[in-house]
Amino acid sequence: MSASRETAEARRLRSLFPTRDARMRELLVVAGKVLSTDASVLILGESGVGKDFLAETLHALGPRSSRALVRIDCASIPEDLFEAELFGHEKGAFTGALQRRAGRFEVASGGTIYLDAIGDLPSHLQAKLLRVIQERQFTPLGSNRTIPTDVRLISSSSLPLDELQSGDRIRPDLYFRLNVVSLTIPPLRERAGDIAPVARRLLRAAARAAGKQITGFEPEALEIIRQYRWPGNVRELRHAIERAVLLEDGSRITAGSLPKERFLGGGDLVAEASSEGWTLARLERRYIEEVLRRTGGNHTRAAAAD
Repeated sequence: MSASRETAEARRLRSLFPTRDARMRELLVVAGKVLSTDASVLILGESGVGKDFLAETLHALGPRSSRALVRIDCASIPEDLFEAELFGHEKGAFTGALQRRAGRFEVASGGTIYLDAIGDLPSHLQAKLLRVIQERQFTPLGSNRTIPTDVRLISSSSLPLDELQSGDRIRPDLYFRLNVVSLTIPPLRERAGDIAPVARRLLRAAARAAGKQITGFEPEALEIIRQYRWPGNVRELRHAIERAVLLEDGSRITAGSLPKERFLGGGDLVAEASSEGWTLARLERRYIEEVLRRTGGNHTRAAAAD
């Protein structure tokens, strides 16, 4: 990607998303182009890749940043409470409605609605959501007042794009309303060059939160982090680093502070490497030996092992 194609907005995004991956850089270029608009954005990717963070960033750097970002977890709202949660209700609208309550579309007016796990929303509730999006107004439960709504829509899903497009998980008319621009975040295991810079950014945040002066990683620790496949993506990496920061007494993360049961299936290789001061070459050799032992000497299984 040439420097001339990267806008100032994309550079602002890249400062928050350290990446060497071509797909991620292209994603940030596209995101930069819609950053200052009201275009609806659909963010896709496996669980833990950072969809929430990207949605929050698009709002924080966009023209609606001074107003609210309201998240709606479509998978967790009970069906019988959906309308009241989104559109509010008047006092006495139903049993237990002791006072008027503003819905999330009212709270978010002028700001952004983030529809998380949009593919998990039941189809009959999708119809109600679509009507509000199309008409840009809604009526609270128990009211005869129509309230206009002015929100930007950002949605996300861990489902593959083809599964969303099939119509089995999301209505086609709603899908096209939400998917003006789609951004797919690749899993961390497919952009190995990003693991180290992401880990360093997470370390700075974790050390600051813990009030510790930890400035980096020892080479052995960083190599272990690079070699692991991170099935839980950035979320798993963040948790591992937060744990290491809490356990580390020095100024740099060592191999012994990493959760060895996660990386080596319960073995003590990481602790042994840390205590005996192994070289990186020796650690790599012993790691290969350990994986071969766990896979019964099967080189094919060992090559595919996490």
